[in-house]
Amino acid sequence: MLSILRIVPENVIQITLHNTQSIRKHITTIVSDQVFSSSHIVTLQESWAIDNESYNIPDFEEISRNRLMGRPRAFGTINFCKLNIEPRIVDRIEIEKGNSNNHVEINLDLLKETLLEVKDYIDESENILILGDFNHELKLGSQLESFMLQSFDTRLFYTRKSTTNARTVIDGVFGRIDDYDVKVFIYESYASHHKPLVIRVHEL
Repeated sequence: MLSILRIVPENVIQITLHNTQSIRKHITTIVSDQVFSSSHIVTLQESWAIDNESYNIPDFEEISRNRLMGRPRAFGTINFCKLNIEPRIVDRIEIEKGNSNNHVEINLDLLKETLLEVKDYIDESENILILGDFNHELKLGSQLESFMLQSFDTRLFYTRKSTTNARTVIDGVFGRIDDYDVKVFIYESYASHHKPLVIRVHEL
């Protein structure tokens, strides 16, 4: 599996999503991981990163992060984009509320509210991917899955396999993609208690 994920075909965009549980603690592992380095976009959740710290992944640029002041805490997201595809990013939306930039607690109502704030910026005819650690079990017919279908016309893109040591299925990829084939892989990492998801988007 790892050898497949290290070589990305030319017509594929590869995104790696990982609840890293402290980028400061795991940056060396992430930088040396060939699956991360062969991806086009790397999204690290529970980064625990504070505003005055910088992190470098060779050949990548940090394109967005939650703004957090003070001591590191168990939340935050940092997004990195490979330098050779960054010009292809047309728009980026950032919604900020106070210091924590819309930190989503384990509360389905707040999660729905936060996602709906972004909805007005998304064209209903556009292809979208919504991915992350949702902190909610992605069971068949779950409240979250119904909400994503009704609000964004998206579906879950992979079989419900555990991504955590606790055997939970909370890391997910929802999408509304008409002209692309989307495949999601899970692989082992030693950087946290979560397994990374590798998403491949292939133009049909």
